[in-house]
Amino acid sequence: MKKISFYMTALLSLGLVACNEDFATEFVPQTNQPESTFPATAVTVTPTASTINLVDLLAAEEEQPIQIGQISLSSALPANTVLTADVELSRNEDFSQSVTISANSIENNIISVMPSTLEDAYYGSITKNPATTDLYMRMLLYTVTGGEATTIIGTPGANYYGTQKVTLIPENRANISPAYYIIGGPNDWAGSAADKPIKFNHSGQDVYEDPIFTVVFDAAAEGDTWFAIGDDAACDAIVAGDWSKLLGVVGGNSQSTEGQLDFRYNMGADNSFCVPAGPKKIKVTLNMLEYTFKIESVNIADAYYLIGGPGEWSAESALTMPFSHSSLSVADDPVFTYVFAGTGTDMWFAFGDKDAIDGVASGDWTKLYGTTGASEDLIGSVDRRYNLDGDHSFHVDGTAKFYRFQIDMADLTYTITALNFAEYLYEAGVNNDWGGKEQPLYCGDGNGTYVGFFYAQDADWSEGKGAFKFRGAADNWDNGNYGTGTINDDGLTGTLINDGNSGNILVEPGFYRAEVNLADLTFTMTPIKGIGIIGPAQAGGWGEDTDMTYNPATGAWEATIELAADEMKFRANDDWAINWGGDTGNLMQDGANIKVAEAGTYFVQFFPLCQTKSYCTMTKQ
Repeated sequence: MKKISFYMTALLSLGLVACNEDFATEFVPQTNQPESTFPATAVTVTPTASTINLVDLLAAEEEQPIQIGQISLSSALPANTVLTADVELSRNEDFSQSVTISANSIENNIISVMPSTLEDAYYGSITKNPATTDLYMRMLLYTVTGGEATTIIGTPGANYYGTQKVTLIPENRANISPAYYIIGGPNDWAGSAADKPIKFNHSGQDVYEDPIFTVVFDAAAEGDTWFAIGDDAACDAIVAGDWSKLLGVVGGNSQSTEGQLDFRYNMGADNSFCVPAGPKKIKVTLNMLEYTFKIESVNIADAYYLIGGPGEWSAESALTMPFSHSSLSVADDPVFTYVFAGTGTDMWFAFGDKDAIDGVASGDWTKLYGTTGASEDLIGSVDRRYNLDGDHSFHVDGTAKFYRFQIDMADLTYTITALNFAEYLYEAGVNNDWGGKEQPLYCGDGNGTYVGFFYAQDADWSEGKGAFKFRGAADNWDNGNYGTGTINDDGLTGTLINDGNSGNILVEPGFYRAEVNLADLTFTMTPIKGIGIIGPAQAGGWGEDTDMTYNPATGAWEATIELAADEMKFRANDDWAINWGGDTGNLMQDGANIKVAEAGTYFVQFFPLCQTKSYCTMTKQ
């Protein structure tokens, strides 16, 4: 049988009726047939298939139908009447993830389907994974009288026949490798093939469920950037002198920005990719299920620098003032941030990439960026000075405590925000009914760094993640609504957006120390695996903690414990990096030892909120 081309963009239409890619949750018959007068109780179906090897069946010279069920009738069919069947194929036993196909005409009371129809339904609506898979089948029967009227035997949901578990062995249509690499590009072709330094990123999911691979890499230092794409097998073949296993562009137009992929050995030519000189970086996205590619030019530098403002108007000063950036690639996150203190007087500044700063060092100031509007504008667009009618430097009056200068180099825009930080920030999330109970974070340095402790609780809609945001007021969202901007690979750090439309911050459920920097809009979550009581007032002395248990209902860490008339403290994670002591009504980081006045059994509740608000209660039993 002829194989399906790797770069087909759509499956053949095969009469799928019950489901699409998202899996329908309810079976829908092909038409709303009336119920047949032939009794449902007169029919039984015995399953006849347990393993279906589509690889062997489709390799046969002529495709033959697969027998999946044998019909037995306790009474004869009416005159001029025949049976037909729908076959429902499902990933699970309750048929909530299913697809329905039409069986062949029933002959000699045998129900059968064509192998190609079955495989197309599998790949079209069940999964793209070619692994051997256990599935479930069942049938719904119809009577056709005189070749015209079709009526259903029984009621869907009550009268399916011949439910069976089937092991399906499909062909491997996609041939998706676990990893892909850029060969060539800014590197030596042979060297990059051997070392494989430029690897595509992937989600880590099953590659047949998520066939998308992406990479951002530097364009060639000079001239056009030529490259190909290969997996591990292709790279190993290159080392042996075989370049035919690399992927290139179908059609031979090397400068295509999107199109189909295929192997060189199928195309009979190199058909490498080419990005003309100009961009700083190149982003390539692959869909290896469809064997398609998309190439985007990225003119964003890895780093930008402030010049002037709190520093000097010199290249040396600028290189000490780099903008901050997330851990994502600049193509995925084009936003850069610089925060500086106000001086109380007028401040003028510009910015540039390394090329622009090097230009300043050699006396060329035209490569710096300035505002396309008035210097006093706090929001606007940017451009190189050589495209503007003057310097167009940025200007603030310097009276705010801090200024945040944020640039988006994808759309060449900027925002300047004057910052005068309040003493407290507040967490609102599932854990406190989105602000129904005050959950403060404290800023002790005046520089916009807030620290607090809270439990990140999950919800039905949060996919098992603790969900929350931050806001500037205890009881409303008017003074700030800070949600996730980007999340780093560790899942515990990222950037924030002050926007009511921003997403919730999602972390693994648990108790955390949260540090929020409102100056540069970043956050860090430190897991608190446990909090314990330590010191000679308890059995372990200063060497071993008595563990406490977190109670979500009270928001406290709790323990019933025998205490001596001695000293104690609280600490997190069996370590002194995070510890509390001092007055029980105002426990502080690194505070003094807590005195226990009288020995006895105590019920201890510890509320680690933030500096100035953490406290404990000790009730003698």
